[in-house]
Amino acid sequence: MTHVLRTARDADVPLLAQVLEMAGRGHLERGAWDVTFPDARERAAALGQVAGGAVPSWCHRSLFRVAELDGRAGAALVSFDAGEVGQETLGPALYAAFETLRLDPTRLADAGARLAPFTRCFPDMPAGTWIVENVGTRPDCRRRGLVRALLEDALASGRRSGCRTAQISCLIGNDPAQRAYEQVGFRVVEERRDAEFERLLGAPGYSRLTLDL
Repeated sequence: MTHVLRTARDADVPLLAQVLEMAGRGHLERGAWDVTFPDARERAAALGQVAGGAVPSWCHRSLFRVAELDGRAGAALVSFDAGEVGQETLGPALYAAFETLRLDPTRLADAGARLAPFTRCFPDMPAGTWIVENVGTRPDCRRRGLVRALLEDALASGRRSGCRTAQISCLIGNDPAQRAYEQVGFRVVEERRDAEFERLLGAPGYSRLTLDL
C-alpha cells in the first residue's frame, strides 16, 4: 500500500463533490447539503459546480489536496489562510450553483432559508487562521492513513504560511472525526448549538477545534 499527496485536478471534481457531501454529513444520515438540495441529482450538480466551477470559494478545487491510494484518489481536504480566502466566498459560489440549477425565485428563497440553521452554528473563520475543512474519504479507502497524512500535510502548509493557529470544525457527536483531529493536536475550544439545526439533522451543532502552529 502506497499513498501520494497532490493538489487536486479538474478530473477530481466528482470526488471533491462527494467529499463535500460526506463532510457535510459527518456521522449523520444527512447533512446541510442534503437539507439545502434534497434532490440527489440536483445536489450532485450543485456540489460539482461549487467544487469545480468558475467561482472560487473555500470549497473550490483550487484549495483541495488529494491523497491517492495505490494510484487512485481516495481522500481529500482543503486548507487555506482565512485572511486570503474569506468565509463569505461560499455565498457567490452557491449562487452560481443555484443559477446552474435554474431555480425559480421561490425555490431560491427556500434554499437560502434551508441554509440558515447551518450558518448560525458553523464556526467563524478568523483572519490569520489556517483553516482545514471539507475532509472526506471514500468508504473503501478508510482506516488506511489517508486523512492523517492529509492533516499533517495541511498543518505543514499552515506553518509555512506564517499563520500561528490552525482551525477545523466537527459536528458535535462525530467522535471518530474528533479523535482523528485530536490525534494531530487539535482541541475543542468552542461549541455552537442551534435547536433548528438539531431538529433538521440530529446533531446539536458544531465544535471548533484549534491548535498552535
